[in-house]
Amino acid sequence: MFNSHGMSSVAVVGTATVVTMLALRALRRRWSPVITCKLSCRCGKIQGEVSAIRQDSIRINCYCADCREYATFIASLGKQDETTIGKLGDNRVVQVCKSALKITQGQELIKLARKAAKPNAKGQIYMHRFYASCCSVPLYNTVDFLGFVGVFTDFLDERCKEYAGPVRMFPEEALGTPASPEADVFVPDFLWKLLRYHLWRNCGPFDYKQEPVYWATAEAKKQD
Repeated sequence: MFNSHGMSSVAVVGTATVVTMLALRALRRRWSPVITCKLSCRCGKIQGEVSAIRQDSIRINCYCADCREYATFIASLGKQDETTIGKLGDNRVVQVCKSALKITQGQELIKLARKAAKPNAKGQIYMHRFYASCCSVPLYNTVDFLGFVGVFTDFLDERCKEYAGPVRMFPEEALGTPASPEADVFVPDFLWKLLRYHLWRNCGPFDYKQEPVYWATAEAKKQD
């Protein structure tokens, strides 16, 4: 068993390790470049930009079924072909702080979609997903009480490849086996960035008061 001296030593070492890691992260962030990308929906009526420090960003290949269902539903609203889903069922987003996203044109054309109005039986809260009503493409996803936004890289310029990543999320829901070079999201890093973003949870071009379209409800009605 540890005596009080041994426990104190562990606490000191643990604290020193955490402080060192935070200091190194702060140094890396200080020298990390700011990357600015232009955002444009498919038809060009919505314009904006993402401007974020590379160290604060994560490019994510998300293989979850919810993202696929959402993108497919939004395309169906405009009777368009779905173009954002990869061969293995992935959608590609860059996660940044909400304050990094600005819409400079067409804000009134951005509409809200959610899977359902209430959490499911497991308590899962559904994301707020914003799309371009003019050309029926997904633009970005967020949650109202958190500070992050995931912007679809299909509608960003080539500089988006300079953001950190990519990493993969929910590979178990892929429509095949994701490429082995893709790393799984590093949870401590992911959570740290969520914590950093939290102060800016009320920033950005997000109208949560819109009446959303609920795609789970709409799909259920089609099957009745």
